Amino acid sequence: MRFLPALAAAPRLAAFCATLLTALAAVAWLAPALDARLLDSQLAFNRDRFPQAIANDVVVVGIDDAFVDSLAEPLALSHGYLARFLDSASGAGAAVIGIDLVLPDKRFDTLVSTSNPGMDLHRTLLAGLMLAGQRSPLVVAKVWDHQRRHYFEPHIDYAAVLGPQGMASALVCADADLRVRHYPGANAACQPDGTPATLSSAVAAAMGRRQQWEGLINWQLGPPIRYIPLQQVLAMARDGDRAGLAAMFKGRAVLLGSVQADIDIIDIPVALAAWLPDSPRVPGVLVHAQSVRSMLNQGMVATLGPAAGAALVMAFLGFWWRAAVRSKLLLLSLVTLLVLAASNVLLRQGLWIAPAAMLLAGWCMALGRSAWQAWQHFRDKQRLGRTFSGYVSPEVLKQILAGEIDARHAGSKLPVCVLFSDIRGFTTLSEHLPAEQVVELLNRYFARMTAVVHRHGGTVDKFIGDGLMAFFGAPNRLDAAEQAAFDAACKMLDELGALNAELRAEGQAALGIGIGLHTGLAVIGHIGSAERHEYTAIGDTVNIAARLESLCKEVGYPIVCSGAFAVSLDYPAALVDLGAHPLKGHTALSVYGASGR
Repeated sequence: MRFLPALAAAPRLAAFCATLLTALAAVAWLAPALDARLLDSQLAFNRDRFPQAIANDVVVVGIDDAFVDSLAEPLALSHGYLARFLDSASGAGAAVIGIDLVLPDKRFDTLVSTSNPGMDLHRTLLAGLMLAGQRSPLVVAKVWDHQRRHYFEPHIDYAAVLGPQGMASALVCADADLRVRHYPGANAACQPDGTPATLSSAVAAAMGRRQQWEGLINWQLGPPIRYIPLQQVLAMARDGDRAGLAAMFKGRAVLLGSVQADIDIIDIPVALAAWLPDSPRVPGVLVHAQSVRSMLNQGMVATLGPAAGAALVMAFLGFWWRAAVRSKLLLLSLVTLLVLAASNVLLRQGLWIAPAAMLLAGWCMALGRSAWQAWQHFRDKQRLGRTFSGYVSPEVLKQILAGEIDARHAGSKLPVCVLFSDIRGFTTLSEHLPAEQVVELLNRYFARMTAVVHRHGGTVDKFIGDGLMAFFGAPNRLDAAEQAAFDAACKMLDELGALNAELRAEGQAALGIGIGLHTGLAVIGHIGSAERHEYTAIGDTVNIAARLESLCKEVGYPIVCSGAFAVSLDYPAALVDLGAHPLKGHTALSVYGASGR
């Protein structure tokens, strides 16, 4: 016996373990994707509704399609244009110049510029790098060669001028959905050589912000980025507009890169390019520009550590133990809204808490417990139905299981039709039969009569020895309760005829019954004590129906009903007016007799 509590707890433990495994699987497989989508929506929302101004912005100079179309030679031979840009930007006082381009790896000694045939391409670019480097720090992008498994190396002359500090990785780290959200720190898998320096961090370091950067790029900062066309810079330099160049570049970080529509396009969480207001797909130079923005202003967005995240998930797993389903789901819904709101507020403050894991854990556990309780409730109802289906009428049982009939509810006065039936001479008959045969005979009789009552929408109230009490119109309402009761009474006589045929074939005596019918108001509800009660009808209507049943033998009809009952029937021709008859404990009443339809 001491093992019974453990056996009873085993299904609940199994349900808990199954729900826990489901929650952990959801956290592992679904949370990253949900967090990514939630982060993107919050970043876009914050940029839209809570724009964050920045003190130190970045100047982006773009090589666009118009510039490329204007060239008389391939872009790879635009050494002279690049040299003039470097001279213009550094001469205008740029604090640092970042070049998101791959410098040539050859001298191109045998090639000349179409626009300037006398130009030595290699020497022109080399001189431009040397002169610009003396005025402003230079940082040139290193791009990884996936086939050769190393970075593209610029020509040795360019590399010597730039030095190790003048070249940095331009690689970005994409998440599983190929969208760039994080800054590629030193330990990022996408940084093959594990270098702590990137094009962005080297530019920021030249601006005085030198540190090991980690976290999410702060995509909320600053307005949409507008680029300055390279041809505009070159035109200003050609026209000698030094003041305009100084206003554009002096003291600022400058990034040069391609802004062409089909080159180095990267998917990011927000629409960052001013000329692409609805597209989150932008040129790579804008990713570096936003990274530099983050570093020069509020820093990267920090992320919650694994230990803190695991602790929050563990806390939300506790939603299994709160038993009240409705209050638990309501509480969890409120907590979900609060967590989402808090995550958005914290994101604006520079912290991302990634709420999907904890919320998935909480909802999985809450819904798992709710499903378990629903299953238990279903099993209890099924067990209750099987246990009590023989004790109460089907309609009563249905409403008990639906919670519509409760012992705590007060009774109510309802219009009903009451039916009383009784076996004639059964007391004398039972004295000559063994007890087992008496019980068997009653069971056969009541099985048939009960089925008839139920088929006609009635409720069997109780069995009183060999008598039966039923009522029509409660707990299920009937449009024609009197007609249903009379039809049931007639069908009871038909069923009795079939039963008597069986009894005669078995050598037993036939049975005779009397049925009394009356309609009126009765109190319907639970009657009894807190420990023992029944759903029944009481009142004068019930008493009159019982008295009418006792008149059957006297008037010679198996069915006797009151005048109030008779006026509601569809075929009164089946009734015989028996006049007024006195009833025990009641004044005389107009009664009618019937032998069936």
